[in-house]
Amino acid sequence: MARLHAFNKIKDLRDRERTKQEKHHQSQVEAFEKKATQLYEALKEKEQAEQLFHETLSERTVQAITFIQHQQYIERLEERIELLQPEVQHARQAMYHSQEKLTDAYVEVKKFEKLIERKQTKHQQWLKSEENKQMDDLSMRQFLSFQDR
Repeated sequence: MARLHAFNKIKDLRDRERTKQEKHHQSQVEAFEKKATQLYEALKEKEQAEQLFHETLSERTVQAITFIQHQQYIERLEERIELLQPEVQHARQAMYHSQEKLTDAYVEVKKFEKLIERKQTKHQQWLKSEENKQMDDLSMRQFLSFQDR
């Protein structure tokens, strides 16, 4: 049973590593969500600005300066979107990588749980076998002592 205790200690260590990895993964998910939300908001803002400008153009004429300002605003939004896209992709990759590590950590814990379970089952079978041997031995002694009378 000393070896079983050692396996339990290793399982506890792996379980702590898994918990640490869960926290890391959660932070990666939050970072991805933050970046993705920023990208979404920028895309939404660009779409709304374009739609509003098209509506304004269809209703009335606009001055050239307004047109230029709007174009510059759209260009700044596009630049922001182009900067955010690789950041979102990087955050997504980091999140996927942490998910793989988390899955590996779960597998490691499960391996030790199964190993401990098998060891316990084997030990229980051995105890039962020893008990049966002792019962057989006791029965044999009782039978022989009965025969001697």
